Amino acid sequence: MKTISVSQLKTHLSREIHKVEKGHSLLITDHNHPVAILTSVKDSEKKWNQIAEKPISTFKRKTTIQVKTDPLDFLREERNR
Repeated sequence: MKTISVSQLKTHLSREIHKVEKGHSLLITDHNHPVAILTSVKDSEKKWNQIAEKPISTFKRKTTIQVKTDPLDFLREERNR
């Protein structure tokens, strides 16, 4: 995957869009921090279709945390400190 800065992408947007249409992906950075990935719609559709075809039982369930104290009481205590 090619990495490109926001400023470079602005300068060469048409050229980079043509590359993405051909199947390449871009990792877009802002001040050397990754902010987005640009991929073709065709690739994205394939991935979403693969996800949609999976049975729900294959996805991980989110676990919940049991809180023994009242969150409002906690906030009140924090304010009084």
